[in-house]
Amino acid sequence: MNFVKASALFAIYIAIFGQNIPVFSEEIKSKQVSAVPTHPSIADSINQIKSSPDYMDLSTFSNVKINLKYATTDNFMGINMYGAFQKPYLHKVAAEKLKAAIEILKKEKPGWSFIVFDALRPRSVQWIMWDRVKNTPQKGYVADAQKGSVHNYGFALDISLMDDKGNELDMGTPFDTFSDLAQPRYENKYLKTGKLTQKQIDNRLILRQLMVRAGFRSIPNEWWHFDGLPREELEKKYRMVE
Repeated sequence: MNFVKASALFAIYIAIFGQNIPVFSEEIKSKQVSAVPTHPSIADSINQIKSSPDYMDLSTFSNVKINLKYATTDNFMGINMYGAFQKPYLHKVAAEKLKAAIEILKKEKPGWSFIVFDALRPRSVQWIMWDRVKNTPQKGYVADAQKGSVHNYGFALDISLMDDKGNELDMGTPFDTFSDLAQPRYENKYLKTGKLTQKQIDNRLILRQLMVRAGFRSIPNEWWHFDGLPREELEKKYRMVE
């Protein structure tokens, strides 16, 4: 096609469609904008929890201290990710298991208490966390928000112990220490090298045994994390808090 024919065809096209061309462009832009995914707000998450009888506030439990790390700047992100979300909740099925653990603790360690670092984590917060770590080495420690976390179902606890004097037990690392030293599967290795003491491992064992006897499941890479039910069962029977 030579230049003259091309020019003639273009002139005919303009004559036929004229001002409709920008409209097509605006429609495409509109579709592109609407295709951007939106995530629920933390306010939406709070409303979902408060409107449901399925979730229990752990701050009302005896022998439980609360220190929600993600509601402060004292966490691996260095920011308050929870905003107005300031209470620790669990699904009632997991909460009953925590009550069982509390009763065991009262009998075997009078004066001791649990300290909760995180519990139900709305997926609105999971998106904040994932968006910040997805392109960093820390992404292996945070669940992809698209898939979600056991925390998002209200069935996971990040927890430790305090003695009868109110001192937090020495577990060898602080909460949210993303290193091999915090991983239960490597405890024997670090006991042999002296990076963990027998007392620190004993403290972890006390916590693990309490939680497992009450029906929770421990995981191999975080001494503080316990699940109330397997992920596979949650996906079949429950829904995440968005």
